[in-house]
Amino acid sequence: MAAGIRTRHVTGHVFLAKRKRGDKWYAKYRLPDGRQVQKVLGPAWTERGRPPDDHYTRKTAEAELRRRLTDAERGTLAAASKTGATFADVAAEWLRYIEGDRKRRPSTIVGYRSALNAHLLPEFAIWPSRRSPPT
Repeated sequence: MAAGIRTRHVTGHVFLAKRKRGDKWYAKYRLPDGRQVQKVLGPAWTERGRPPDDHYTRKTAEAELRRRLTDAERGTLAAASKTGATFADVAAEWLRYIEGDRKRRPSTIVGYRSALNAHLLPEFAIWPSRRSPPT
């Protein structure tokens, strides 16, 4: 292993969240590179009997979490892959989204661009996205 690179053991847990449109099971886990991921597994089944195919019980939610943790340790989990995009790439795409899709006022875009150029890009432009800064 290269100096300065630390891999962690993949860990996680499931939890039930009460929602207005029905309870949902979530999986929360940490990848080997230290990133934390939280995903909705699906609707919770709290009735008696066999749940429908798209619903989860605590037991099936924990089985799905174990499957995801195994994939993460093997490096085959989709969220574990790196894109190679830098902070500057992500910031440019975000500005495009805010300007085009969200239809913000030109004065708002000028303010966002100014904050990025003056404060954020000088510090973070070369950092790969979704990774912690070098120490």
